[in-house]
Amino acid sequence: MSYVWLFTQDWFRCNEQAASEVNLNMWWLLGDNYESSILSFVCTYQVINNGLLVNYGYLHRAKWYKNYTLLTLWAFLIAFISYMLLADPNRVGCAFRLNCGTPSALEKLGYKSPSWYIEPYINVIQHNVIPRAARYKLWGYCLGNMAATNLWQIFVINGPVRRLLQKKKPLRRLKVKL
Repeated sequence: MSYVWLFTQDWFRCNEQAASEVNLNMWWLLGDNYESSILSFVCTYQVINNGLLVNYGYLHRAKWYKNYTLLTLWAFLIAFISYMLLADPNRVGCAFRLNCGTPSALEKLGYKSPSWYIEPYINVIQHNVIPRAARYKLWGYCLGNMAATNLWQIFVINGPVRRLLQKKKPLRRLKVKL
């Protein structure tokens, strides 16, 4: 869904990654585009959230809200990735090559030139800075995705829908005589 959203954005059209212009000898820079940035953000939110999802447990575990270490780590990681997504180009985002670009490209976009070294970007526009309004839309999409998967886990996988289905269609187990 995030790629469908991305390909409908005016700021993205005509800025897609052109495979013919990529120097494959610089393979570590192949992610210097909007497509990779969007995928990185969405997948990172999902991976972090999955750590919480599998902690809900079922019958033989303590309640998820008693796992303070996990909740603290989860909150820190969500805050960290949210900062990388929502903040203007900065040292942290540039270290991950997300929402960053070459100094000249950042100046053209209205940001001040960074004081740290940034390896040149191999795409034509020399940056992958997502416009501010689009960053907030993507953030909302990622948080909505997290909420939907949490609700699915709580109500369908571990909750009332599961119990209802167990009553209506009980599992037939093989009876083995010993």
